[in-house]
Amino acid sequence: NNKNFADCVHCTEIKNLHVLTCGAMPPNPSEILSSKKMKEFIACVREYYDYIFIDAPPIGIVTDAGIISTYSDGCVFVVGSKQCDVEMAKIAKQRLDDVKANIIGAVLNKFETEGSGYNYYNYYYQDESGRKGRNKKK
Repeated sequence: NNKNFADCVHCTEIKNLHVLTCGAMPPNPSEILSSKKMKEFIACVREYYDYIFIDAPPIGIVTDAGIISTYSDGCVFVVGSKQCDVEMAKIAKQRLDDVKANIIGAVLNKFETEGSGYNYYNYYYQDESGRKGRNKKK
């Protein structure tokens, strides 16, 4: 099914926010994502939009996110609290590193603060060098 891009993109109630949904699941999504046609599509869309966000399934399950990251400017590593153990998160990050993905940030979502001992004003962190520190009250 060859449709025109303008016929497929959906305008939203938010000014200048357009959405392109995936449609029916193809039998070979990884092949489509890594195809020359997909790379050309992304290059074409870049001419019309300042920012393009591509939602991908978890890299630990399928390779789609790894493929998409090869032609993306950056990716955000999202981890669901209490849904992904530390080892699986490490494996997923390593897979992104293996394809030289530009990880520009990370999000921990579904985090529950009740009863967790987490306090916004008083928490510990560890930076990339391995040094531990403590954030002060802001």
